[in-house]
Amino acid sequence: MDCKILGANARVVRRKGQSEIMEYILMVVFIVAAIIAIIIFLTWWNLQQFQMDAFKNRQDRIVGIGQYMMGDYMFTNGDSVFDDAKLTAINASMNCDDLQKILGTNWYVKIKALDMGGEKPCKWNDYPDCNVWSICTYKENAKDRFGQNFPVNVYRKVWDKTALGVLYVEVYS
Repeated sequence: MDCKILGANARVVRRKGQSEIMEYILMVVFIVAAIIAIIIFLTWWNLQQFQMDAFKNRQDRIVGIGQYMMGDYMFTNGDSVFDDAKLTAINASMNCDDLQKILGTNWYVKIKALDMGGEKPCKWNDYPDCNVWSICTYKENAKDRFGQNFPVNVYRKVWDKTALGVLYVEVYS
């Protein structure tokens, strides 16, 4: 009789040991899954932060180029109003390399006076019957384009009036 009781107790102890091992394995699996989930979340979070920083840097560059253009005497008449005669002269005579030394590479600026219908590019022989000035060339095959419009004023020297305009600044890679 004592042997039968000991055998039954041994089976109970063995089953209890197996259930404790199963609990341990399940606990390890859950802890490993939690660690993997935390690693995935932190990796995703870092990628999102990196993308937000890159977006902020592009926006800062766009705003910086726009502020430079609106405040530089080469483009404006001193009151942060673009001067169409200066824009035409710069558009016709200055190449983009000189401005890229100041503002960096991979950017494009277009200024459009809204006092005329349509878009008429400004060259020497088209002045003053024009309304679009492009500074640096627009790259068709560039990737990752980001641009922003700014409302500006354009002083039309021949007619001695100020027209509403749009400054479009684009950066790309």
